[in-house]
Amino acid sequence: MARKTREESEQTRQDILNVALDLFHARGYARTTLEQIARGAGVTRGAIYWHFKDKVDLFLGLKEDVERSTETRLEDLLLRTVNELSDMRDNLLRLFRCLENDERSRKYFELIFFRAEYTEELQPIMDQFRLKLQRLEQKDAEDFARLQQAGIIAARHDGAQIALALRCLVLGLLHTWLINVDEFQIVRKGGELIEQYLESLRG
Repeated sequence: MARKTREESEQTRQDILNVALDLFHARGYARTTLEQIARGAGVTRGAIYWHFKDKVDLFLGLKEDVERSTETRLEDLLLRTVNELSDMRDNLLRLFRCLENDERSRKYFELIFFRAEYTEELQPIMDQFRLKLQRLEQKDAEDFARLQQAGIIAARHDGAQIALALRCLVLGLLHTWLINVDEFQIVRKGGELIEQYLESLRG
C-alpha cells in the first residue's frame, strides 16, 4: 500500500508539472496562477504546496524534469567527452532531435525563450541559465583548446572566441526555429550550419 501511495504521489507531481507547462506555455508565466494549475491537474492548491513551496519552485521543478528527460542538465552536458569536432556536432544534434520530435521539450524551450517574464521573481532561474551558459561555454573553450593541441583545430583560432561564436550560433538557431518551426528542420538545417562552422575551424 505504501508503495502505491508513493507512485500516486509521483503521478500527481507529474500531472502538476505537465499542466503547469501547458498553462505557462499558453498564458505566460506571470499570467498563470497556482489555482489555474491546480484546477487543470484536478488537485487542490494544497497538493501543489505538498510538492512545491511556491510558483518559482514549481518552475524550477519543471526545468529539472524536462532537462533530465532530454539529458540537457548541466551535469549531463559537462560529462560528455569531446575527442573530435564530430562529437560536438553530435551532442548538439541530440538536442535538436529531441526538440524536433518531442512536443513537450519544444513547449518548454518556447516557454524559456518567449513566455517567461524574467522579472525579480524569476531572477534565481535567470541566474541558473546564466551560470549554465557560462560553464558550457567554458567547457567548449577547453574542448577547443584540446582539439587545437591535437592539431584538429587551426592554431590561429582563439578558444574562448570560437566557443562564444558556437554558443551564439546555437542560440540563434534555436530562437529562429522556435519562432516558426515550419520554416526549416532544425536537425537537418541546423546540423548543416553547425557542421559548416566546425569544419571552418580545422587546421
